[in-house]
Amino acid sequence: MAELGAEGTSYPPWVCSGPNTALSLCRSTDRAIQKNELVQLTLGARYMGYCGNMCRPFSIGKATATARKLIEVGLEAMQFALAAIRPGKRASDVFHGYYEILARHGFESFTLYGPAHGTGHSEVEGLWLAEKADFVIQPNMLFNIDIWLSDGQNGMRWEDGVLVTRDGLRELTSWRREIIEA
Repeated sequence: MAELGAEGTSYPPWVCSGPNTALSLCRSTDRAIQKNELVQLTLGARYMGYCGNMCRPFSIGKATATARKLIEVGLEAMQFALAAIRPGKRASDVFHGYYEILARHGFESFTLYGPAHGTGHSEVEGLWLAEKADFVIQPNMLFNIDIWLSDGQNGMRWEDGVLVTRDGLRELTSWRREIIEA
């Protein structure tokens, strides 16, 4: 990151596993990662004062069926948000499409917020793509697509930065959007 111009990390990297992933803002601990459990990696860079972020869920070994389902639904919601966030689109319409995906899988109560939030000088800031968000997405808006789901035992987050352009999106992070079982 430093070689490409970053001033440093945007905040401390997080590596959480097992039950520590169930919280929306999990923090690294000294807990040893166990085989076949969910792991959440979160890291980001600060560039010209702006915070970037990327989060990826994965498993060391085969993920449990419930953890894998969280990852799959989260990935489906991430792909939807990447396709739906466009200039001229109403923010609440993007939220409703995201919510429909969660409801189809019975996960509508597994999340705290909509599919994306603004980003810039802090980890999370407005604007939010939320149910009652009454704004139209415009070019030059900067969002983190932030798909967080938790069933109370496991949690996972897919997160990537995007810049809205005149014609669509410029993805600022995009590494390995796939089920990762190492």
